[in-house]
Amino acid sequence: MRFSYLEHVAHEILPTIEIIWEITRAFNADNEQPISEFYQLIRALAERHQNLDGLDKLQAIKHDFYYQLGFSDAPEITVGAHRVLLDDVVSYRTGLPISLALLLQEAAAYAGLQLKLVDFPGYPLLRFDYEQASYFIDPVQGEWLEGHQLQERFEDVTEDCLTFSWEMFEAVDQKTVLRSYLTELKHAMIHDIEYSKALTVVHMLLAISPNDPYEIRDRGYVLEELDCQHAAVDDYQYFVEQCPDDPSAQLLRLQIEAWANPQHVLH
Repeated sequence: MRFSYLEHVAHEILPTIEIIWEITRAFNADNEQPISEFYQLIRALAERHQNLDGLDKLQAIKHDFYYQLGFSDAPEITVGAHRVLLDDVVSYRTGLPISLALLLQEAAAYAGLQLKLVDFPGYPLLRFDYEQASYFIDPVQGEWLEGHQLQERFEDVTEDCLTFSWEMFEAVDQKTVLRSYLTELKHAMIHDIEYSKALTVVHMLLAISPNDPYEIRDRGYVLEELDCQHAAVDDYQYFVEQCPDDPSAQLLRLQIEAWANPQHVLH
């Protein structure tokens, strides 16, 4: 499979949001109406608040995004693809934090404000730089986050396994954003038992990071679920060779051996 819009993300030739709309179209080719409606909505937001500036404008945009347009976090613990694919998130007004962050980022951009994604533990945050200061937004409900709240959330999520540093609040590059988004979509497709679509997502991830052993392992899992055992073996074998110390490698070795030496049941 070829996904030309994903092959040069390291150079950031295309806007991230345009790439994600293309990913959406790969699964919902006939669902252009929500995309068109979304841009009508955010264009109206930009016009309504055109006389505001800076933090006041951003506060107005995000207030309308969550309270007028009604965007909110997904209520399920484990979500399906309709909480990740942006056209569905626009239709249902409900999605994962990364999807909400991307949509709010685009709404702000239409109003002339630049929000940056930060790859924070748990889920991404949005950063707004204004007058030599940085302000952070939780995309789940659009709340402002102060410095002490960021540190407390970091400690809760990491359980003191990592050291807090302000360097982690740098904006992430396009490749990181797309990998995070596609990884969520892959998990959602697997949850939906949509293995053919999950396979497409894995191929998208491999277009961004060719030969990634973990994505090849996941491709093997999806192929196994699609009853393509021979192809799955090749992927599992590659992973075991590349990551012999990974906890899952030993289990995969045993599985490969079992497939190579099937046990005959005597009746």
